[in-house]
Amino acid sequence: MDSFEILLKNDKIGSYKKIGYLIFCINFIFFIFYAFYSKQGYERFLWITFALLIPFFCWAELFIHKKLNIKKNNLSITYCWLVLLWSSVSILMMMIHILLLAFDSITKRKLQVNFNTNGIVYPSFPKKNIQWDVLSNVILKDGLLTIDFKNNNLLQAEIEAANNKIDETIFNHFCQQQLKHS
Repeated sequence: MDSFEILLKNDKIGSYKKIGYLIFCINFIFFIFYAFYSKQGYERFLWITFALLIPFFCWAELFIHKKLNIKKNNLSITYCWLVLLWSSVSILMMMIHILLLAFDSITKRKLQVNFNTNGIVYPSFPKKNIQWDVLSNVILKDGLLTIDFKNNNLLQAEIEAANNKIDETIFNHFCQQQLKHS
């Protein structure tokens, strides 16, 4: 084989989702607060409607992903709604929410490590291209990927067992061959 793809576990995705829900709650509270201090009735109704659409979009997003069994959810409907809403109120808040949308999509991406004869593409942000000649060892054992650099740096990550059907001995042999040739 000339290349391998290994999917790493993303154990922090639950924490990222909780932070996202906290951001949605803060926006919800802000819109309710803004509605409370609005002088005109139609503005108050509009802000309450905007606030109530936040939990609706959160629920719709969860429903869509569960019912349609969608695993890849890089774009958040709720963040898109907030960007659209803030574009009519404050450019600064819109830009902040665009940044939050970008960070949200970065945290939800697949952490896929690509190994080939040219080197390794590691899914950090931004992606790292690692050449074989800077490595002293690469090994996959018992669901743990270890990349050992010659400068004593070490990358270790647990792999996603359900999506990886890689024979460890073939993979380790491939890596040893690449290390010998570099």
